[in-house]
Amino acid sequence: MYRHIDEFGVIPILGFLLIIGLFIGLSETLFDKLSYASYIYSGIGLFLSLKLGYKKRTTFLKKCFPLETFWKVRMIENSLFILPFSSFLCYQQAFWEAISIHILAIIFSFWNDLSVRSITIPTPFGKRPFEFIIGFRNTFWLLPLLYGLTCISVSVKNYNLGIFSLIILFICCMSFYAKPEPLYYIWIHSKSPKEFLADKIKTALLYSSFLVLPIAIGLSAFFSFEELQITLLFIILGYALIVLTILGKYSNYPSQVPIMQMLAALVCLIFPPLLIIILPLFYKRAIKNLNSFLTC
Repeated sequence: MYRHIDEFGVIPILGFLLIIGLFIGLSETLFDKLSYASYIYSGIGLFLSLKLGYKKRTTFLKKCFPLETFWKVRMIENSLFILPFSSFLCYQQAFWEAISIHILAIIFSFWNDLSVRSITIPTPFGKRPFEFIIGFRNTFWLLPLLYGLTCISVSVKNYNLGIFSLIILFICCMSFYAKPEPLYYIWIHSKSPKEFLADKIKTALLYSSFLVLPIAIGLSAFFSFEELQITLLFIILGYALIVLTILGKYSNYPSQVPIMQMLAALVCLIFPPLLIIILPLFYKRAIKNLNSFLTC
């Protein structure tokens, strides 16, 4: 993370302070808005800690350390990773949850072959939008959880919990476009940059709608008309952020999306009117950048 912040040209200490501030702010918001915040918060922390157990990463660690040292490293890094979450849970006086996620994080450190590549998971998408095929297969297990949260929000009449599920699902769809594809995947298109971006955006909006539809129906059917209007606003905002993610990806292609650009998307989530300025800027940058790779 230090290297990524430094490469972007931001003073690392300021970058870390900003990340800490965002973590605390988002944590406070979660606990203010949701009734079951401590359980959801614990689940988020444990889910993120699973990322440390991916097979490719742990295979590399096994090559670097003797087996006994490897297990110690895995337990220590999982414990350190979950520490901010457990500390905030203690601040919220959710002591049992804090202790539980530490124990579970240590248990998860022994799960070091996390991979779904050996299983071919069917998707509801065609072959063309590879981002959604890959993204869906990597996060398919998250969908039942989000749909389940929506059902809980309906049963306990907690609208905020349903909106939280909707936001997480849109963030999940945005993550499908986080990693640049090989250059060949761009070259095979005999399209102009405008046509290429239009096709990408149209596909993303269509297939994200398939995933969002169950939550949207649940929130629309069981809550008031005023809350329906709020739901529609969040859906429109989610679509806009997906478009922003695509434009940001191709405005920096073939480089990774910079951290500050991700933060810009977060700021737009908090203050959506900024999208009116940022979307056209990113679109122009993406068109200019794609001119180097696309010919029609």
